[in-house]
Amino acid sequence: MVKFVVVLFALSFFGIQSYFYLNQRELMYFPSVERVHPRDVGLLDVGEVELRTDANVPLVSWYGKAKPGVPTILFFHGNGGAVSHRAHRFRGLMAEGLGVFVLGYPGYGGNGGQPSEASFLDGALRSYDYLRGLGISASDIVIYGESIGTGVAVQLAAQVDAKALILEAPLSSAADVARQHYPYLLVDLLMKDPYRSVDYIEDIGMPLLVIHGDQDRIIPIEHGERLFAKAKDPKSFAAIPGATHNDLHLFSIDAIAREFIESIH
Repeated sequence: MVKFVVVLFALSFFGIQSYFYLNQRELMYFPSVERVHPRDVGLLDVGEVELRTDANVPLVSWYGKAKPGVPTILFFHGNGGAVSHRAHRFRGLMAEGLGVFVLGYPGYGGNGGQPSEASFLDGALRSYDYLRGLGISASDIVIYGESIGTGVAVQLAAQVDAKALILEAPLSSAADVARQHYPYLLVDLLMKDPYRSVDYIEDIGMPLLVIHGDQDRIIPIEHGERLFAKAKDPKSFAAIPGATHNDLHLFSIDAIAREFIESIH
């Protein structure tokens, strides 16, 4: 009987691990696949930009120009929705005079390809090169990541020059998040897209702002604090009292971002 129970437990345990390994990207990415034009959500000063991957897959992204003399935000959103679900970020940031480019991820918003850490980072590099190709200097580009997009932003900032890096509700690593929510999973062995920002943050030499809600239960504020502790100066941390993971934009963080950018000399 004991042997039977042990065998049953082992089969169940490894069955769960196998299910996670095979289906983890479906559990990690929640794209909206509908293609929406900026004007459909009232963004008349924002247009579509089509980037191309090595496999000639188009990545439709959105871009709104900055006011003269004001930097451009290169924005990487979280794992849910699509660019169209960040219309409020365009409004908030562009109201501050900032330009905004939001990458359309593979598999999101009608784009081809599949979501993954590698495909997101490839798109990030292409979007950075696109802005540079428009004549926007590195000193006028601010790399901005939201949630899982902070994993993309950190890796990009470790490879390119920019004015600053802003991380909104960042994860120290996707494995750390998964371990907190699913302690029974062997995430360190099984995770395909680990987004180990904690391994890259020390390589970044630009000014850093971390914004995190102190009531975030999806990616607790300890993640942001861990990254902040390992980052080089100059750096700032904005802990937002009462904010959770999905309502940070309701706490005037666009103005916080603008004030931080203006403080950089």
